[in-house]
Amino acid sequence: MIPVLSPGTEALSRQSPPPEEGGSGNGKRRRGFTIIELAIVLAIVGILAALAVYTYNKVVTKARFTQAKTVLKHLQKTETIHYTDFDRYTDNVALLNLDRVKYNHYDVSITILDNGMNYLGSAKGVGAMEGDLWFITRDGEPTQDNTAKARF
Repeated sequence: MIPVLSPGTEALSRQSPPPEEGGSGNGKRRRGFTIIELAIVLAIVGILAALAVYTYNKVVTKARFTQAKTVLKHLQKTETIHYTDFDRYTDNVALLNLDRVKYNHYDVSITILDNGMNYLGSAKGVGAMEGDLWFITRDGEPTQDNTAKARF
């Protein structure tokens, strides 16, 4: 039996020629990426990495500032407790039980004023926070020294 083909079917049954090999014509299929495309991707990744490192450093510095404010608020509370027990403030940091390991980025000191009736607490930056300085009084919020290298 012979198959009957309609007039348009004959063109469909033919196969197209294979794609050309080599050369730079329009028939060449591209494989991989060009150097320019790779360079653009690397530049974008580099910019994103730089932004991530900058943001990370800002967050770490802010966390350390929070540590200074926390240690000074703790100092203020423990000084208040000491004052209610002894009717005067103390300059003995060890007596106030401030844990040096817990607050490792700041060195805390106390200056007694007015014969023990007032005090000035300070947290001086150590190591990575070198040059940072915070103060607190018996009734104040922690404040940063205006000449500190790192600013909050």
